[in-house]
Amino acid sequence: MERVQVTPRSYPTNLINKDWANRKHLYRKDSDHFLSLVHDMQLREDDVWVVTLPKCGTTWMQELAWLLLNDCDFAGALAKDQELRSPYLEFGFSIHGDVQRSFGPIEELKSPRLIKSHLPLALLPSKLWEGRHKVIYVFRTPLDHWVSRYYHGVTFGFNFGKTLHQYFDEVIADDDFATEIIEHAHEFYQLRDEPWVFYTSFERMKKDLRGVINDVSRFLNRPVDEQQMQKLLKHLSFEEMKKNPTTNHRWELAQVKHENARKEQHPFVRRGDVNGYKDELTPEQIERANICLQRVLEKNSVTMQELLLQSDP
Repeated sequence: MERVQVTPRSYPTNLINKDWANRKHLYRKDSDHFLSLVHDMQLREDDVWVVTLPKCGTTWMQELAWLLLNDCDFAGALAKDQELRSPYLEFGFSIHGDVQRSFGPIEELKSPRLIKSHLPLALLPSKLWEGRHKVIYVFRTPLDHWVSRYYHGVTFGFNFGKTLHQYFDEVIADDDFATEIIEHAHEFYQLRDEPWVFYTSFERMKKDLRGVINDVSRFLNRPVDEQQMQKLLKHLSFEEMKKNPTTNHRWELAQVKHENARKEQHPFVRRGDVNGYKDELTPEQIERANICLQRVLEKNSVTMQELLLQSDP
């Protein structure tokens, strides 16, 4: 899918003081109308958003947040595809080029709505910048993120016929790849102390899922008792998520019309490892990627450990 540089209608200058004019935003071609509608999107008071880069623990966090917002209705979660319970804002437009297929499912949801997006801060609805809605952000080690995106793209057809090494060489040949990842996360990292933003990482969820569940329950003001906690820990375990048909994006895959979709399939919940990229990418690829990432990290005066919440006491 061809992507081009796009210019946001306005910028969240009330939130972050930076040189927004030089912040490069990339999105699919001919998306001005869609992005304008997103900018002006009307929100409900109790909307909750899960914002991430793709394949960063999005589905994991969505399932947790949906269950908390719906009184731990595990039967309801198992009875309906997650994509229908918690729509992905950009999906209808990205796959079908259809604006109504993006906004319709969200408008039809009962409150409280849980909405997923991969858009960066400046391309999200401007109403979010007012700080009256809840936003959960999840980051992940960039190289794990890209390896996971590769396998996802093979299943959906976009990367079919291409090896992981070919794909990754193409990714790191683009100077924008590191900037896009780091700035997407860093903008939300800078807002992590705002009462309407909960910032976490895939790595923290792997290390202390109970702690993250407690943190999110407090953030959403949805307390859980110990019995509910035990059920959440089981439902959200890697083993359960992997075998759960409602969290493996089968509904989304069925909508994809790419000629190579489903020719080679990989589970949506595939490995779930931290630093799994180390046994999938070559040392040379890892070094080249890390040099690019480090350059952007230094430009933004932040470390990878900080973005992953691994430098906290």
